[in-house]
This record gives sequence, C-alpha cells and structure tokens, in this order.
Amino acid sequence: MNRLPTIVLAIALVVALAAMPLGAAGALADGDEQTDETESVAPGEQLSGAVGVQEAEIQGELTERTYGIELANAQSDDERADVVEKQFADAEDRFAAHEQRLEELEDARDSGEITEGQYRAEVATIAAETATVERLAGDANATAGELNGSVLEDRGIDVSAIEELQNNAAELSGGDVAAIAQSIAGDSVGQSPVADREPGAPIDTPGTDQSNDAAADRDGDTESADDDAESTDETESDSDDAETTNETEHEETDRHSGGE
Repeated sequence: MNRLPTIVLAIALVVALAAMPLGAAGALADGDEQTDETESVAPGEQLSGAVGVQEAEIQGELTERTYGIELANAQSDDERADVVEKQFADAEDRFAAHEQRLEELEDARDSGEITEGQYRAEVATIAAETATVERLAGDANATAGELNGSVLEDRGIDVSAIEELQNNAAELSGGDVAAIAQSIAGDSVGQSPVADREPGAPIDTPGTDQSNDAAADRDGDTESADDDAESTDETESDSDDAETTNETEHEETDRHSGGE
C-alpha cells in the first residue's frame, strides 16, 4: 500500500485535532466538584494526563482510518480477510500491553513508587488507548461478519474471539478506570475525535479533492485550448476565402479591362 496517503492523513489529523481543547481545562474548571482522590492530583499531573489522553485518541483515530484505507484497497474477500487478521492481532497485542501496564501501575502506587496523581494520569491515558482497542476489535468484527465463512476458516479467524476481545476491552476501560480518566480529562475520554464516521469506514484521503480539482482544471484548459484552436482555424479559413474572392474579382476586372 502506498504510504503517502497515510502520512498525509497523519499530518492532517494532528493539525485538525491539535486545536481541540484539552480535557484538563474542563476538569480544572470543575475543581469544586473534585473528590478527595482527585484533589490529590497536582495540576501538572492532570495536564500530563490530559495531554496523554489526547495523543492516544489521535493515534487511535489514525489507526482506525488506516484500517479503513487498507480495507478499501482490498480487492477480494481473501485480501479483506488478511486485513482483518492483521487488525485482530494488533488489537490483541495492544490489549495485553494495556492490561499488564494497569497491573504495574497499581503495584507501583501501592508500594509508593508513584503518587496517586501520577497513577491517575497514566490510567487516564490507558483508558483512552483501551477504548481504541475496543473500536479496533469492533471494526474487525464488523468486517469479518461480511466475509465468507470458508475464507475466515482458512485463516483461522475466530469471530467469537474478536467479539470477546471487544468485550474485554470495554470492561477494562470501564468502571473505575473510566471514572479516573473522566476526572482527569473530561467525560469524552476514549471517544473517537470524529464522531460522524462509522468505525473502520473508508475515508477520503486528504489531497484527493485537490487532485480531482487539478484534473478538472487540466481538462478545462485542454478544452479551452481546443476551442481556441478551432476558432483560429475558422478565422484562417475565412481569411483564405476572402483572399480567394478578392483574387477572383481582380481577374474579372482584368478581363473586362482587356476586352475594352
């Protein structure tokens, strides 16, 4: 697959989403409603957690959109099954890493290696990352449901395993983890930054519209050039006709003059 659309897409996402307000702004504004645990989070720790959440959401959106591009480029059920298999394996690896990291953070907090604020800031980021895993598994599950069963069987793709991963990710990023994340970066933690797009749906790659416009301009220029050429030919033809007429008149005038 051509990497240029993905690179352009990444740049566009960073530029578009960087302007989004950080969840920390809203969370800090609601200081009167903070719980005792939340009040133990230093402003710098909360800001760090909010930035981590935003970065995780941007990366998650980029991953989902890349999946959509790969799926749109697949020309057969076999190729689409390959995309699903790759997506599922990636989601599994991500989930395992997030699950392990949560356990490590809990141990570090309990042993006093990190503060409560540091713990909550990192948990918020993991919540956003795990929500991405849930969506990735959902994307793979939706695509797998549209493929022939024999194709899935040939590749060992288990739809029930994909559904289980999706449910496990939702469970891991919910409950106390979700509450902690929302206290750090607001209620929208884990949601896709682009709410009007179905998960995994093919998208218009940035630059496509400009390319189409450029092609249309080139076609317009070509047509204009053709029209100018036709107009020039017609003008030259009229001039030739006029010259022929003048020559004929001169010849007739000469014959009359000679006859006299």
